[in-house]
Amino acid sequence: MQNYSVDEAAEILRCRPSHLRDNLSRLPHQKIGASVAFDEDELEMIKEMHRVRPASPPTASQPTHTAEQTSPNTLPAYAHIKPAGASRRHKGPTALRPTT
Repeated sequence: MQNYSVDEAAEILRCRPSHLRDNLSRLPHQKIGASVAFDEDELEMIKEMHRVRPASPPTASQPTHTAEQTSPNTLPAYAHIKPAGASRRHKGPTALRPTT
């Protein structure tokens, strides 16, 4: 079984390496000394963790659910992972901004 580096795993998963590094404690992986590695099984587990399945359309006998009716216990364990906010984006040099 082949091991992949963070960069190789990110390429296979089509995500950024920083996503894997930032969420490493929540993702299956191997830690060999200071090195992090992923094998095929771990990559499949990560794919399954992030799989999105649409809800089945309600039938005539099923009522539609609203957000208020949805139980918070139905959220997947990784639902709290959010993309980086604006604080991590480059805002450019302040010397070029007009002053008021």
